[in-house]
Amino acid sequence: MYNKKMLTKFWDNLTTQEIAKLSRNTIIIVPFSAIEQHGPHLPLGTDKIILDKIINKLCNKNNKNKDFVVLPNLSIGSSSEHSSFEGTLSVNSINFINFCINYLENIFTKKFYKFVFLNSHGGQTSHMEIIAKELRAKFKKSKIIKANYFLFSGYEKVISVNELSHGYHGGEFETSLMLYLNNENVRINKIKKGPLSPDFKSKDLIGYEKNVKLQWDTENISKSGIIGNPVNASASKGEKLSKITISTIEKIIKELKLL
Repeated sequence: MYNKKMLTKFWDNLTTQEIAKLSRNTIIIVPFSAIEQHGPHLPLGTDKIILDKIINKLCNKNNKNKDFVVLPNLSIGSSSEHSSFEGTLSVNSINFINFCINYLENIFTKKFYKFVFLNSHGGQTSHMEIIAKELRAKFKKSKIIKANYFLFSGYEKVISVNELSHGYHGGEFETSLMLYLNNENVRINKIKKGPLSPDFKSKDLIGYEKNVKLQWDTENISKSGIIGNPVNASASKGEKLSKITISTIEKIIKELKLL
């Protein structure tokens, strides 16, 4: 039976008449993720799973809030840095950017103008910048927020700064979230320590994620695909990280509503 409270947060569960009746001040959340390797212990869909689960919790917590609607998760992203690993699904960066602009123009032309680009894939942060820049240039009234959830403040209360800064793929952060949000898909017996980014000990000007960056592929850092140490990950840490993420998204929605 149709449950209005549960369904109306998601664009694809609305009818065409219900979309037509939405206030054009409604905030449109656009989820971006990826299907890519996350080492031997996490599934290819880790970025998508984490973001979907976070959004579901956000919607359930705010089921009476009419301020936002969530678009379908764009989960086939640009993941060329992982292309040497089996299972990674990736689109050429230029094609991905052009597709996203073309796709989102459909919604911008319907006079919606407040958007949150909510991204869970670190390899797409620069793509978000270009997509937002081009759409803003065409739709001058638009207010576009670019939010990479893994860069939110507060996680350092749960995970060490070194691990957050240099263990950014399949490490303690993502593994903890998966243990909390989707435990059944974590291969517990295959959790092993991976290397941190070489930036951890480097004093060179040029780095992997420094202000002056060397373009890199994952295999340049880790043969297993893991960058970081997931050994100390736990569901309890994942729960704390999840709450920080949801609270931050709520603050973003609250602030954007006033713009």
